[in-house]
Amino acid sequence: MLEPTIENFLAFEREHKCNQIEIEGMHVWALYRYEIHNAIKAATVGRTEGDDAPFTKKELFTMALNALKPFTYKNVDLLFIGNGRRTKNPDTGIYEDIYCDDLAKEFNSVILEHPENHGHCTPNGMDNVYFTDRVAFQTNLGVKLSKKFNTKKRQERTRKVTEVFTPLFAAIKEDFGPDLADKLIPDIVDRMYYIDITKKFCGKILDKAKPKLIIEICYYAMESYAMSILGHERGIPTAEYSHGFAFPTHTPMQYNPEDHLTELPDYELIYSKTQLPIVNLPDNVQMVTVGFPFFEKQRKHYQAANPKDDKTICFISTLAEGEQISKVAAKVADLIGDEYHIYYKLHPLEFGYYKQRYPWLVNDKLDVIDNNENHIFKYLANSSTVVSTRTASVWEGIGFGCDTILLDYGDTAVNMEYFIKEKGVPLVESAEQVVELIKAGKAGKVDPDGMFEPNAAENLRKFISNIIS
Repeated sequence: MLEPTIENFLAFEREHKCNQIEIEGMHVWALYRYEIHNAIKAATVGRTEGDDAPFTKKELFTMALNALKPFTYKNVDLLFIGNGRRTKNPDTGIYEDIYCDDLAKEFNSVILEHPENHGHCTPNGMDNVYFTDRVAFQTNLGVKLSKKFNTKKRQERTRKVTEVFTPLFAAIKEDFGPDLADKLIPDIVDRMYYIDITKKFCGKILDKAKPKLIIEICYYAMESYAMSILGHERGIPTAEYSHGFAFPTHTPMQYNPEDHLTELPDYELIYSKTQLPIVNLPDNVQMVTVGFPFFEKQRKHYQAANPKDDKTICFISTLAEGEQISKVAAKVADLIGDEYHIYYKLHPLEFGYYKQRYPWLVNDKLDVIDNNENHIFKYLANSSTVVSTRTASVWEGIGFGCDTILLDYGDTAVNMEYFIKEKGVPLVESAEQVVELIKAGKAGKVDPDGMFEPNAAENLRKFISNIIS
């Protein structure tokens, strides 16, 4: 059997021409390839991503009210597809989108924002943000009704997906081991509903907004997929502004060069030249190095407000390795928590479930950060050492001058090879090793300069202006 590496997955896609498969005009494999690869990994090496907690009645009611609001923005130059992840500015009380807001204030623009953790962070201090809760309602309602009544459309879509994907799932079983057909065929049919309904909704928005450029914060979110497709159909340029650093094994950032898909943006805007050999999108997607304006602007602010403390450690959780990282953090806290201040910064999607899944974090010697009241930069500025697996926040921590320790869980050794082999950052497995490195002053030390392309705000302004003018 083959290991479910990204190289083997891409070879499988090329052999079976997976990304060229169309059903009802949709590249159905391409729209679900991330989940397919994750399912293969989950069934073989046990790597899984986190899931959202269920909706509460109060959350559903709030979303219903948001869904009733009409879209009133017309003839904008720039349309953003935000990810809803906002951080509270402690000085103003405003929840800021670190990717969109500053640019949205400079241009004639509107930000579409889908719910994050079942809601929206308000107040956001903006007058050009439109909540797209209606998409969540329409797609979920459409899927649920199709299942409940087993509609003719669902029967026909299931038949088509079964016919096309049964040979592919047989090939996956032969090459990688797991039999995923029964589990994934209904999910793929659901994805067809999601993109079909979302595309219709986004088309109505474009009819009014008529933007000259669409910027997506996460190209593989449903609204971004829909906007990329519509952008290609209508001649509107699309760009993904990276919401973090990519990794060699991150499926959405890895394609065969010939996979020219309408679901992908025209441009990929990245933070650093270090990403150029790592991000492998199809060769018709133009890579543009722009940097990260928020990081440049905020680093001085957070460093001035939160002086570095040699006795502060920041563990950064990830969805895939949260359990392992949190266990190490709890053990480190037990060993040296009386001497060191230890932060545990959860991933936003872990906020709702960590007490049930990671009960060992309920520890008086650990300061668990389970909200977005403060940006992670506060903790990176304050900390002397960062401990994590593969996460973009490691780049940011180094940019804040933190020493670094990497935990050898999941695919950290592969994804963080640049730091391990080129910069000598230690890779360890246990809490005892973490404590030993910290006490001996032997955590990895990397020059903070060079993590981000300089003059980021001006780089982005030039890119946008050249297109919309």
